[in-house]
Amino acid sequence: MMYQGLLGAFPFTVSEFEVCTFRDLKVSREQVYAEHKTLAGLPRLQHTGRNLDPISLAVQIVPLTAVSTVGLRLRALAAVAESGDELPLVIGLRYYGLFVLKSYEITHRQLHHGVTLAAEAQLSLMEYH
Repeated sequence: MMYQGLLGAFPFTVSEFEVCTFRDLKVSREQVYAEHKTLAGLPRLQHTGRNLDPISLAVQIVPLTAVSTVGLRLRALAAVAESGDELPLVIGLRYYGLFVLKSYEITHRQLHHGVTLAAEAQLSLMEYH
């Protein structure tokens, strides 16, 4: 099994049994400025810091055997979201910091008799500080 990263106890892995990995990692950073009016001329800006960083990524869950592990992975993701805990985010060898899972959206890619055979989850994370 090859680990590609993790969000708390939710690992991103590739193995002979399943692919549960991410794609489209998007990291944003926004600086904050206060605007001060002046008597004459243009307003002046003052840097006051930065906002918390949002991160979004898509998680692909595809079992490679006859037994679907998608339901198990989706329940684990729901447990992470419902816990409300701050979680370490590690992608490859890079530690991004602590994040909370603000929201997620699941797309069931393949269904067979009510069983999800492949899914994609769009995760929206927010930096915890």
